[in-house]
Amino acid sequence: MNAYEIGEMEAQCIQEETAYCTAECPVHVNVRALMSYVNKGSFEKAFKSYAKQVKFPMIISRICDEPCRAVCIRKTLDDPLAVRLIEKACVDYTVVKRRNWSGKVKKSERIAVIGGGLSGLSCSVELVSKGYDVTLYEKAERLGGRLWNFDRLLLPAEIITEELSGLESAGVRVCLNSSVVSLSELDFEAVYVGTGINGNGFALTQAAGKSKGVDPVDPVSLATSREGTFMGGSMLGSEQHYSPIHSVSQGVRAGKSIDRYLRNLSLSGEREKEGSYQTRLYTDISDKEIKFMVPLNDSAQGYSEAGAREEAARCLQCDCKICVKTCCFLESYSEYPKSYVKNISKSLTVIPTMGTRFASRLVNSCSVCGLCKEVCVTKFDMGVACLEARKIMVDQGDMPAAFHDFFLRDMMFANSEPSFLVRQQPGAQASSYLFFPGCQLSASSPGNVEKAYKYLMRLLPGGVGLMLGCCGAPAQWSGRTEVYKEQLQQFQGHWDSLGRPKVILSCPTCIKMFKEYLPGVPVRSLWGLIAHVGFSCKDNSAKGLSIAVYDPCSSRYDPESQGSVRTILKELGCNITELPLHGKYAQCCSYGGLIQAVNPDLANQITNQRISASHLPYVTYCINCRNDFAAKGKPVWHLLDLLFGEASEAEANQQVPGYSERRNNRISLTTHLLESIWGETVEIAQQTHEKIKLIYSASIQDKMERELILLNEVKEVIYYAEQTGNKIIDTASNHFVAHLQLGIITYWAEYLPNGNAYEVFNVYSHRMQIEEKGL
Repeated sequence: MNAYEIGEMEAQCIQEETAYCTAECPVHVNVRALMSYVNKGSFEKAFKSYAKQVKFPMIISRICDEPCRAVCIRKTLDDPLAVRLIEKACVDYTVVKRRNWSGKVKKSERIAVIGGGLSGLSCSVELVSKGYDVTLYEKAERLGGRLWNFDRLLLPAEIITEELSGLESAGVRVCLNSSVVSLSELDFEAVYVGTGINGNGFALTQAAGKSKGVDPVDPVSLATSREGTFMGGSMLGSEQHYSPIHSVSQGVRAGKSIDRYLRNLSLSGEREKEGSYQTRLYTDISDKEIKFMVPLNDSAQGYSEAGAREEAARCLQCDCKICVKTCCFLESYSEYPKSYVKNISKSLTVIPTMGTRFASRLVNSCSVCGLCKEVCVTKFDMGVACLEARKIMVDQGDMPAAFHDFFLRDMMFANSEPSFLVRQQPGAQASSYLFFPGCQLSASSPGNVEKAYKYLMRLLPGGVGLMLGCCGAPAQWSGRTEVYKEQLQQFQGHWDSLGRPKVILSCPTCIKMFKEYLPGVPVRSLWGLIAHVGFSCKDNSAKGLSIAVYDPCSSRYDPESQGSVRTILKELGCNITELPLHGKYAQCCSYGGLIQAVNPDLANQITNQRISASHLPYVTYCINCRNDFAAKGKPVWHLLDLLFGEASEAEANQQVPGYSERRNNRISLTTHLLESIWGETVEIAQQTHEKIKLIYSASIQDKMERELILLNEVKEVIYYAEQTGNKIIDTASNHFVAHLQLGIITYWAEYLPNGNAYEVFNVYSHRMQIEEKGL
């Protein structure tokens, strides 16, 4: 996918789609804006918006047949909005009702409008506003047509007179008591016929369902077969149902057609969404409060200002944004996918000299978990857009290397000595199975890896091999396609050498990655295997535990693992409560997509939201989820803790190992297993700087974790400073301050010697390179 194709995804987002009421309204009154203005007491602004669409606001606000109410989604909750009454309030509480009907630029073309009802009046106003010379013929002694048939309490005569009084001043030449007998007697460049339900159709009315007449009327343009002649209004409608707003719409549509005709433009062009149409909008109202329509004392009088504001406040301001409401990332940037992909596409194609690309941080703050796709009715996947953008940024050399440096180095550490391990089961020449627990389980819970492997060796015939390493997810998440391919090739090479066994995976991310990118490798979920064969436990300490199951986001399309986990928990005797979002709606814990280094505040917000979803302790089967939640103090077990541990409160609250400890755990696990299972003696050579002893506070430890600084990196800085003398003294604290660039990052340490160790007072890092110059 290229930048242009990412931009094309915007068409899939329906957030900017028209509201149901506005789409149904033939003249598309912006009801959302109207309600918003009235709710705030801005009746003048509401009137201005309304008058622009309906042409005759004083009249229409009293007699509109309100097709909008039929589609108002409030009716599924309580009552549809009283739209017309709100419109009437806009008119009633606006003092100066300005309507600018006349066009600024006058045109020479002359147009005849036959019929002074709503259709003809609307066509006249539409055309005169475009600068045309309009003559309006009405056979009666007054304009208005069927308007005079309405109840005078509903539509007083003075309202009609006042509303229509501005026509001539706007430039419309009004000819009353003027009956047009034949169209041939008219000398105009175009003619509109809007003579009403029983009016003279001039033999143009066959398409309206009349028994007489021969010439059809085009439903889009309202053009007849007679050159330059157009027809519309109630004469094309049903005799049983007169729609004032439809008549206005017909007149406006005809006016636009005449304008296009006189400019020699296609009559069918640019006519999308004229009249009523079906919107693509989707609005979730499951969490909306029931509020019935504000009652009226007098329906003819309408609402008071306060009543109108109260009724307008019932408007749900229909939009979509269900993905934004569900995703902290989408919500945090205060926009929605359509806007995001526009900015992403634009930022990927800007001139390089314009500096840092606008969407860089946005693109790299997405967990690429796919939840947005699941909740979206059009299946818009923001994760795809962000991941493809990352790939483009990497290919173009625009990806800030520091964004993913820490996790990529961690991946490489897991896939190299002394962490990496691959072996057949002891005594076996080949293995039917290969257990691949994943890099983070080995780092954070090495004891469970050992127990799970020994369990599998006892359980499965044909031998079970073991591989300790990383599936390469960090490379894939960072958009580094070539690096990811290298990790896959490394795995595949070892898998081939083991005889291509069936791979048993415990990590949901590994399962997802293998299924998608290594389809030729047969995989089996550890959880599915355990659920199938059962798990015997003499002392089932998990029995009776009340827990909430936390599905990792990477298990979204792995219902087998999700179901198997629940089967296991039920067999263990746990009382399971489902979280509000689970299964295919599983949420990311904040680890996915490597967002911690890019947007730590967002990662923190996500984790806090996840742990607050239930007061119950969690059980998860992703060690990253367990680490993120436990680090915030949430009681949480990894499923292996319940299977192989004591299911104790202490285990649920077990401290999360820091990043430095995790690296040491990988090395220790590999060394221990080689010695205890394969009988191989392993000697790990320590570099000189690693032998340094450090003293530091818990706050320094916390800062190192937050800023992704390893203990070894601090040791390297201090060792380098002590060996070279490249250090300075901070006169305020009398502490040594030193720095050292390791890779692309420069690390700093503030320290002092303390006996045979060094006490560390501060650490930090940055991406700037410091140029050293001798004196």
